[in-house]
Amino acid sequence: MTNKLMRGLAPVLAISLALGLTACGSNTAETKAAGGETVAQAEAKGDSTAATKDTLVIATANETPSMTTNLHNATAGDYMNKMTHNGLFLLDENMEVQPDLVESYETVSDTEWVFKLRQGVKFHNGAEMKAVDVKASLEQAKESPEVAQYGRSYVSIEIVDDYTIKIITDGPQASLLNDLTSHGNFILPADLIESGHDFNKEPIGTGPYKFVEWNKGESVVFEAFEDYFKGEPAIKNVTWKIIPEGSSRTMALEAGEVDMIIEVETTDVSRLKDNSAITVFDEASTGYNYMMINNEVAPFDNINFRRAIASAIDKNAIIQVALNGGGSPVDALVPDCFPGATAEGAPTYDPEQAKAYFAESGLNAADCGFALICSDDTKLRAGQVIQSCLKETLGVEITLESMDLATYLDVTATGDYQAALGGYTTDTMMSFAKGVFHSNAINSSNKTRINVPEVDAIIDKMLTTVDTEENNAIVTEFSKMMNEMCPQVPLYFKNNTRAYNANLDGFTCGASGGTFYDRLSWK
Repeated sequence: MTNKLMRGLAPVLAISLALGLTACGSNTAETKAAGGETVAQAEAKGDSTAATKDTLVIATANETPSMTTNLHNATAGDYMNKMTHNGLFLLDENMEVQPDLVESYETVSDTEWVFKLRQGVKFHNGAEMKAVDVKASLEQAKESPEVAQYGRSYVSIEIVDDYTIKIITDGPQASLLNDLTSHGNFILPADLIESGHDFNKEPIGTGPYKFVEWNKGESVVFEAFEDYFKGEPAIKNVTWKIIPEGSSRTMALEAGEVDMIIEVETTDVSRLKDNSAITVFDEASTGYNYMMINNEVAPFDNINFRRAIASAIDKNAIIQVALNGGGSPVDALVPDCFPGATAEGAPTYDPEQAKAYFAESGLNAADCGFALICSDDTKLRAGQVIQSCLKETLGVEITLESMDLATYLDVTATGDYQAALGGYTTDTMMSFAKGVFHSNAINSSNKTRINVPEVDAIIDKMLTTVDTEENNAIVTEFSKMMNEMCPQVPLYFKNNTRAYNANLDGFTCGASGGTFYDRLSWK
């Protein structure tokens, strides 16, 4: 990651690599043949495919809510979308925007951008991607509530010729290229969009892998796309296996039943690092985690109550209990790893100050209890710390409610909740601001449901200010405004932690969590 992008992020656990590699057939992580059995098992049966491993099995805690690109705004769904689709641009491992389906581009004026598309790019159904597909896909994203925030930087799309498009904005747009990296703006066949094709049942894109099947609650299966414009991936078959329980994911990796874990159980990190057959990646990230609170309902519509709970929660305790030390506390209401962001004016952990804020609120502790939604084991452990802190400091009793990811996303998007533990991983402050706090994102990623004209105005100003120094000054002003309002409770930055079979080559992970699975291969 670049120093510029990670400025201000407190040091946390660094990358840790396992001490050595093991050959296929290790009793701790046996390499598996294409049929799902271990190589040793296949050899015992005389299976000729045993010598070549062409399958990757990835364990993940959360199931995607949708296979579409435009009907969700979930990280779990983004993982799936990047298997099967491409956008005009992508974020590389340093979180820098790079052309993907675009070959070249130029800024004609403050309101006109011209993009030359790669020629010969094929969709999974064999059709060639052209400008008509780009226009249809971007227009669909702009009209889809779940991802519409990534379409507001452009007003219209014009087709110049089969391989050239012009994007029109309503003024300078500092976030346009970043927006075009979003899964919501990934490119789909125009004729299938028009015909009402069910992309959830059969996703079709230009991506490195083709969709095979989705076994709800169990797995999603993909196979390599032979005509992928960047070259067919080395690993021919990829299965994402849904394993909600953390220790079960760990045991599956140790037993060779899976080859990689996306969400590593924090209490198992040390054990995995001691296993020479497994490599552990553990690095600071832009994964900003917080307690989302519905500002439309009492008692969260009271600013002093919000500041009271923000001051009552021991974030260091959460990091130790929930993350086993794999993160860093944050007080700022915005990710202060980005230039211009500041924690000035934000509540800090201070039980006495928390009591003072609560007294100012005029509320009675007996009337302030609420339910806190936790969608995985890590959040549940964090919730237990929060529960203890609020009871001990403010006398406020809360209940913890476990919920699967899809249900959690639904209820928090529609506002049918009081509080929930969530997070937002981003590559720029602009993306975070418009996704988390702009009123346009209500019923999508604005879970606090704040609708404040002054907040919208400063975000809009940030999005249209191209000069870096001026933009950073706006970010500082925005940070202070949000720190004062305290519409949610910041908790911590969580490390990007991945664990995988040490015989896997080509792994990278950017600060925002991006990995290019088509670049992986077996040693």
